[in-house]
Amino acid sequence: LRYRLMRQHFAQEGWHENPLKTEEDWRDLIRKYWGLVTQVDLSVGGILEELEKQGLADDTIVVYTSDHGDMMGAHRLLTKTVMYEESSRIPWLIRVPGKKHHLIEQPVSQIDMVPTLLDLMGAKELSEGLPGQSLAPLMAGEDVAEDHVFIEWNATGSERRVPDSFRDATEAERIAAFDASIRTVVSPDGWKLCLSTAGDKSQLFNLGEDPFETANLFDSGNHQSTIDRLSKRIHEWQKKVGDTVEV
Repeated sequence: LRYRLMRQHFAQEGWHENPLKTEEDWRDLIRKYWGLVTQVDLSVGGILEELEKQGLADDTIVVYTSDHGDMMGAHRLLTKTVMYEESSRIPWLIRVPGKKHHLIEQPVSQIDMVPTLLDLMGAKELSEGLPGQSLAPLMAGEDVAEDHVFIEWNATGSERRVPDSFRDATEAERIAAFDASIRTVVSPDGWKLCLSTAGDKSQLFNLGEDPFETANLFDSGNHQSTIDRLSKRIHEWQKKVGDTVEV
């Protein structure tokens, strides 16, 4: 319900004075987004050039990342607040002086950033007690056991700003759907489970076979053991970190 209402809102209202009535409207907005990406790339290039100019490049670890992705038209959605890959996956590049290029393909989390940076700076002991793990061994090409990655979205009192265009639902449904908290887990074997506080439709995707998340398998009746296994992992993680949201 929530995603359907969001699609309806973007179709009716557009986005920041950009209409979204036609395919070309969407393409135009995406072109503008890529233009902004180009601006950011040029700015990052300027920073890297200045590090070289100041003689600091060989003594500086550079991290390029973001706090969230953007749907940018995928599933006819925009911005963040949803659990699809386009929103929850982020760029994360680390340039370490003297280290060769290495691609980490397994799922990792931003909670791994601080332990990783401390390890790279020779201060691994300072990360004791912190959540996450150092990715430095992975960056060196070593094998490290894959772990589950957790993603969360918390309600922010948005019932006060539910768009008027969310007309295709009762007032109670609109508020519940727009003010839901979501907990998601991605497993090492490529399954992704999303649970919501709103009682809205849950989602289960096999990312290995369906990387664009086009087939929600939650209600298919064929994957109950996977749902049970991943629900347990979410609830165990919530207990571990003191998360009291009920999903």
